Amino acid sequence: MSRFAVLPFALILLLTAALPVAAATPVHSTTTGTFTLADAIFEYENFDVYDGDCGDFVLLVDFDVVRNVTTWPDREIRHVHYEGHFYNASDTSKSIVRNGDFALTFRFDAAGDLLGLTSTGSYEYVEIDGHRVPTIAGRSATDFSSDPPTNQTTPHSSLKTPTFVCEALR
Repeated sequence: MSRFAVLPFALILLLTAALPVAAATPVHSTTTGTFTLADAIFEYENFDVYDGDCGDFVLLVDFDVVRNVTTWPDREIRHVHYEGHFYNASDTSKSIVRNGDFALTFRFDAAGDLLGLTSTGSYEYVEIDGHRVPTIAGRSATDFSSDPPTNQTTPHSSLKTPTFVCEALR
């Protein structure tokens, strides 16, 4: 059999094998959002929502966020970058830069149910006196395939608002 006779068969085989690969091509999207100081003041005054407690005042935030999302049938990766500020709610003329840059990876089973979530990066950092200081950074992985879900976390943060953030806004 000549190689030209095999060519149509080889093309059919190639296309058949390539279809599942083509179906798994990722989908890319970008979303943006804004949360203003006016939004934060409204939530604080009406719903007592704030971002941290410094004792004699609470923290409000604003931010602009960009999410670059890549989705496959079995996972989704979100690269999140935001820029904003912490504000002293008692005197909103006092503010410091508050930014973040991190990734979230969601894993799904064949039915689309969530199996796991991994987050990594610098979730939040502030700029004080020209220096970038992390407030929340690290890696966290949650496995939802077990009951109860299990979590492995290596963050460099605490549940309390860091003292240096409060001191910078006094």
